[in-house]
Amino acid sequence: MADVKISELTLAAAAGDAVVPTSNAAGNTTSKVTLLDIANLATPANIGAATQADINTSIATLIDSDVSVDSANATAVANIVTMNASQYANTSVDNTTLYIVTD
Repeated sequence: MADVKISELTLAAAAGDAVVPTSNAAGNTTSKVTLLDIANLATPANIGAATQADINTSIATLIDSDVSVDSANATAVANIVTMNASQYANTSVDNTTLYIVTD
């Protein structure tokens, strides 16, 4: 393919074998990888296996729940989940979880 501006390329759904350019951190080497190669970098073997407890702990430290407004009745949020209405109806509600119900 001849040099073409990105804005002139046809928009299409990307497949796993679609090729994207990459550059090393120093900026002196450019190569190409597939989207599947990039997705494979996000496997537990490459990023370390995190347990749900690890994830919940990370979320709890990132969420700034200020219970001082009503400390007698307020509970800090430790987890955020998104689910549809039927999933929520079948869930045992946890008072430290913020539920976002979608449909």
